[in-house]
Amino acid sequence: MQNVNILSICLAKGDFNSFSLRMSHESVYFLAHQQMELESKRPHSMNDKWLGSPPFVILPRLRSLLADLEQLAVPGSHPVPNEVVNVRNCIVASRAVPCLMGEFSGHPSIKDGPGITSELFYLDRKHKLARTLSRWYRFDEGLI
Repeated sequence: MQNVNILSICLAKGDFNSFSLRMSHESVYFLAHQQMELESKRPHSMNDKWLGSPPFVILPRLRSLLADLEQLAVPGSHPVPNEVVNVRNCIVASRAVPCLMGEFSGHPSIKDGPGITSELFYLDRKHKLARTLSRWYRFDEGLI
């Protein structure tokens, strides 16, 4: 039970390194699997405004991404990440992300008509607003 408490604290902090130093690989795998099972039983994440990533999680990640991209935009700059994850047998792929599809009007660079947005980061069904990385969208007639 002590390991479960340590896991909960480390998961809340996003600090897997401290946790894994205290446990065997088998224990880490077992408890991480249990955590995933618990999370899979929670209500579907598409129903909340933040689409499954609450602001205290997504905002620091976006700030970190912005800082990295700003550094890379400096002429002559090369990435020097503190931590990297190695990937074997790597390919570039696509995956499904939440987006809006419908008839659009008023987009600054795309003509009016049918379309699809980029990834949604925020969806407020009550106020009929959505936010992608680049702009706000309003769906006055609601969602189908």
